[in-house]
Amino acid sequence: MAEGSWASLSVSHSMVLIPYGGFERHALDGTHWFFTGRLPEELLLDQSRFEALWNLHPEQYHEIMMHGRLVKTPRWQQTYGSAYRYTGRVNEAKPPPLLVEPFLNWVKTTIDRQSNGILLNWYDGRLRHYIGAHRDSREQMVVGSPIVTISLGEDRIFRLRPWKTPGFRDFPASNGTVFIMPYETNLAWKHEVPHAPRYQGRRISITLRAFTDGRSEVGHLRSAKGLG
Repeated sequence: MAEGSWASLSVSHSMVLIPYGGFERHALDGTHWFFTGRLPEELLLDQSRFEALWNLHPEQYHEIMMHGRLVKTPRWQQTYGSAYRYTGRVNEAKPPPLLVEPFLNWVKTTIDRQSNGILLNWYDGRLRHYIGAHRDSREQMVVGSPIVTISLGEDRIFRLRPWKTPGFRDFPASNGTVFIMPYETNLAWKHEVPHAPRYQGRRISITLRAFTDGRSEVGHLRSAKGLG
């Protein structure tokens, strides 16, 4: 289990450790869990800082290789720290912007101090941006480490689907929401952010992971239309 924040819970007169104190735990299938919480108030972006972070998005969509051809991802994305390799392509890294560093520091202090990889996705509802159902690759990830996603801006839906079986669970992704997906849950459940006509605003997601060598060169987003 990755190093992070733990709370104790008394069950049947025995003490067990429950990860991520202060986060709500959701049972998905009796074996796997998903955690939801909120950013502290001091990390919520005001309009000017949101605009500054929004304006960091690349001018062009990243291209990935699918079925032998290049496809543009249906949103903007950028990795920070080092190159991000997946689906036969490379998303070249930039140094982490100052606006993002407080989120990384908070995640390292509160959730998993091994976190060292950052990926930003920018969604414009007017452009029908989304991300398809996928599981994150484990390549280079610290075994047992969680995947943390911070949602900023417009409310969207964060949807979980069992791997290879029907059904789904929806979780509201409002401004300031934090999702924690444990390592084992990522193996058994896919996740996505679908588009719907009612979404006309802007959303930024910040995803943080822990990698064994400090690089975020993962084969991210297998099995999804709109990978990236």
